[in-house]
Amino acid sequence: MRNIPVDITGLAFIVAGEPEPKIVDRATGEVKRDAEGRELYTIPLLPKPNDDRRNPVIVVTFPSATFPQIPEGVQVRPVGLAAFFWSMNGRSGLGFRAETIAPATAAKAA
Repeated sequence: MRNIPVDITGLAFIVAGEPEPKIVDRATGEVKRDAEGRELYTIPLLPKPNDDRRNPVIVVTFPSATFPQIPEGVQVRPVGLAAFFWSMNGRSGLGFRAETIAPATAAKAA
């Protein structure tokens, strides 16, 4: 699976809902993990450009060692945002993943 880096220059991202664990098995509640053993979570983000265009909400998957406390409505930066195409069981689509979800102010200072 190839990751395509996403240039987020000129975009602000607003949290559009609470993070949720990415579930592997609904029967057991097992949470999917990355290669380093960190649990994976999803979070809906609203990308807001610097003009009047409207963009759809995107769901971004990211790893976290603990349950992320990211309130709805705050501005964040998806660090290392990448897009990828997926196909499974006759379905396909475009997904997004990030290395982390950081507060917008911390990302600007880095």
